Amino acid sequence: MTTARPGTALDASLPTSAASDSHHALPRPILPRRPRYTGRMPAWAWIAVFGLCVAATLPVLRTSSVTESGTELRALEAERERLHSEIRSLVAHVGQLGSLTRVRLQAEERLNMVPARPTVVLDVEQPPPARTLPARLLPLSPLVSAGGDALATTTDRTEWSSFFDLLIFE
Repeated sequence: MTTARPGTALDASLPTSAASDSHHALPRPILPRRPRYTGRMPAWAWIAVFGLCVAATLPVLRTSSVTESGTELRALEAERERLHSEIRSLVAHVGQLGSLTRVRLQAEERLNMVPARPTVVLDVEQPPPARTLPARLLPLSPLVSAGGDALATTTDRTEWSSFFDLLIFE
């Protein structure tokens, strides 16, 4: 069916009621052109999908690292407990090795030692003797034995005695 515009040759062929009608048909609206679908996703869609994947993966990675840290922590605690129990057993073993009965048995068996006899203690009521120095360390008297030169012997002895005085500290 064709649409007629007023003032054209088609108006005369139409019945009078349609021609006299002041309403005329509206032109068909022009729709915007849609791009043809090519089967490819636009770049913004790929970026959005990638962002969603990263956002979904982060909690999983975090949970995984926390779980791994927890497992490592439990392993280290178990190792610490094992070491503590080993230390306690070694302390007990050292205590057994240091006991007096074991030391006495080892001395008798391996070293062929015998128990000590009873000792006798004497009380002495005299003071100990005075400390005496050897004659070579005592100062010489100015008298010299017969036949020697008194001056030479005295000076030689004084030099040596002063040397010995430096070595001996009292």
